Amino acid sequence: MSSEKKAIAWPQISNRPAVTIPTAHGDVLVQLAQLPDGDLLVITSSYVPDVPVVRFQSSCVFGEGLRALDCDCGVQLDAAVKAICEAGGIITYAWEEGRGLGIAKKLEAIALQEAEGIDTAEAFRKLNCDPEPRTFANHVEALRLVYKGDKAVIGSRNPKKIVALENAGIKIVERVTLETPMTEQREVYLSSKIPALGHFEK
Repeated sequence: MSSEKKAIAWPQISNRPAVTIPTAHGDVLVQLAQLPDGDLLVITSSYVPDVPVVRFQSSCVFGEGLRALDCDCGVQLDAAVKAICEAGGIITYAWEEGRGLGIAKKLEAIALQEAEGIDTAEAFRKLNCDPEPRTFANHVEALRLVYKGDKAVIGSRNPKKIVALENAGIKIVERVTLETPMTEQREVYLSSKIPALGHFEK
């Protein structure tokens, strides 16, 4: 994931201020994308690479905030920040609890999982919900505010994110699995996504 650093800046996407956030992996620039379907954060590296690492991230209060041991959202976000700081790139971040179904449905699904010993996808289906309703069109729209190129490296196991980028005319030159610390519970959760949602194993 190496890229040549260029002495150019990411575009400013609105009249709202861009802010620099220091992280454990380096400084990132954060801007607000105000789109018709909702706001997203656009998080970029301190420099613009030839081919950016791209990550679409949806909010998860339990994984990111409480650092739940059975969820990889928080460690994935940390790994994505590390990746863009090292190789240059973009994270789009949307407030989409429960894969966009909302925090109430997410809590109902977790309660079903606990009561019946089923995985996340099956719990959502029992609630008459699509286990992966996101199209990631909002993420692509936010991405296009700062990146007009036609190539990207994607950090994801989710094939729907690849489809969203390719449909926008962006060729995936490499798919990388973000390295994250594992727990036994996370292993079970990630394994369940392979048959249930078609995620890549690695």
